[in-house]
Amino acid sequence: WYPEMYMLRSGSPFAATDDPRVRVSSGGERVRLLGAVREIWQELHGSARFAETRVAVASRCDVPPWARELLQSYAIEDGTTMWDVAESGNLVEIYKGSKKTHFRALHDKTAIPYESMLFFDDDPSNIYDVASLGVTCVLTPDGVTREKWEQGLSEFAATGS
Repeated sequence: WYPEMYMLRSGSPFAATDDPRVRVSSGGERVRLLGAVREIWQELHGSARFAETRVAVASRCDVPPWARELLQSYAIEDGTTMWDVAESGNLVEIYKGSKKTHFRALHDKTAIPYESMLFFDDDPSNIYDVASLGVTCVLTPDGVTREKWEQGLSEFAATGS
C-alpha cells in the first residue's frame, strides 16, 4: 500500500471508503493498495490453481498495529480479508528488522523450504537479502502489478519448485 506507515501523520482507526482498495486514516489520509494486489489475493484465495498455496506477509514496518489493522480491514471478497488469507494472521510477520528474520520465522512456522517460496517487494535491499536464502524474489517498485505477478510465477516455475 501507499503511503507506507512511516509516511502517515495519523493512523488508526482506518475507515473504509467506496473503493475497496482505499482506507482513510483518522486524520483523513488515504492509504491505497498498489498495483493489482487485491485482484491477485482474490486469485490466490479463490482459484483452484492456488488451492495448495499458503500466503504470507513479511513487512518491515514502523507501526505494526496499523499495518495489522489494515490487513484485517482490506476485504478481497465476501468479507474475506487479507488477514484471513494469511491464515488469520498466523503467517503475518510485521516488525522492524531484516526481512531474512521474517522469512526465517515463516519457514519455522510452515516448514516450507526457502526454494519453494516466492517474494515480491519494492525495496532492492530486501530482495537482495531474501534472495540469499534461496527464495525466488521479484522487485516491484510500483506494487505487485499483473505484469510483475506473471513474471514472479514464471521465474518461480523455472526453478522447478
